[in-house]
Amino acid sequence: MKKLLFTALAVVAFSGVAMAGTHEVKEMEVLSEECYVKAADYVDNEYDPNGTHTDAQNEAAYQGYYDACEANKTPRITEN
Repeated sequence: MKKLLFTALAVVAFSGVAMAGTHEVKEMEVLSEECYVKAADYVDNEYDPNGTHTDAQNEAAYQGYYDACEANKTPRITEN
């Protein structure tokens, strides 16, 4: 009976100590620009909205926009 009582007291005491050092951790999410989506939107809506350019021209415009976007990409950190 003494062992059971000692064990119960030890569990309660150590659980209090363990919980005393805990603190809330905020979740952080890093958002980055999705350049492939922006490049596709640029080609479809601004560069060639009427479909008058060739596939090679559209691919070159897409790649140029994508490369520029990736070069200027700045990650943003937001809190949830």
